[in-house]
Amino acid sequence: MKKAFLFLCFFAAICLSASLAAPLSLNEVIKNLQSNQSKIKDMYAETKTTITSNMVMPGQETKGPQKMVQKGKMWTKGESKSKIEMLSPMKQTTVTNGDKMAIINPETGQKMVQDLKRLKGQGTGGKGQESMSLEKAKEFFDLSVAEKDGGYVITGVPKKDNKFLGKMQFFVDPTKWVPVKIVMYDAKGKPMSQSEIEYKKVSDIWVPEKNKSLVTTPMGKMEVEMEFSNIKVNKGISDGEFKVE
Repeated sequence: MKKAFLFLCFFAAICLSASLAAPLSLNEVIKNLQSNQSKIKDMYAETKTTITSNMVMPGQETKGPQKMVQKGKMWTKGESKSKIEMLSPMKQTTVTNGDKMAIINPETGQKMVQDLKRLKGQGTGGKGQESMSLEKAKEFFDLSVAEKDGGYVITGVPKKDNKFLGKMQFFVDPTKWVPVKIVMYDAKGKPMSQSEIEYKKVSDIWVPEKNKSLVTTPMGKMEVEMEFSNIKVNKGISDGEFKVE
């Protein structure tokens, strides 16, 4: 009887300590997210993107939902090198290396090189080419974190007034330490885009396998489903793949 009582006390103590465990801070959640991401030194994948849209541009007639399938390949290395090779329905290669970006038509050989640092200085959107990590997001957003449904939600509110973006939310799976859903809200608090991400383990690292996004605008809706296959991680991609001349 005494042993049974001691066991119940021990069990109750474990349950109490678990219930009193303090939630992680914002910096701790970001650190855990970065621990998985930092394992990826380089990555290659083949992609299939299916876009379904009922958007109607001003002056156009409604023609019903439009569907397009794009196939391609992608290479990434570190935070500043990427290469996207579109194979169909059109062919185009985009290479980013630091502050340089080249857009190449492989059929004609025509190439356009842009200086992203100069574009940023002109305020023409070059900033969007940067890798937007949660750590870097601190520069542009006031971030907070809360527990929800067994996971964490990181909310970012722009530090400067923004007519289009009200806030962003990252839903984090603490068993993998990856964002499984990202939602963007307009200035009135209405969702304008939502992405749900599925992962698979490659070389003991969680990497995206499928990304489903829904974008809502006054002109209609667009659904984008991106699938990654033949994923290779940390196989040693040469810097020559990202040469911009």
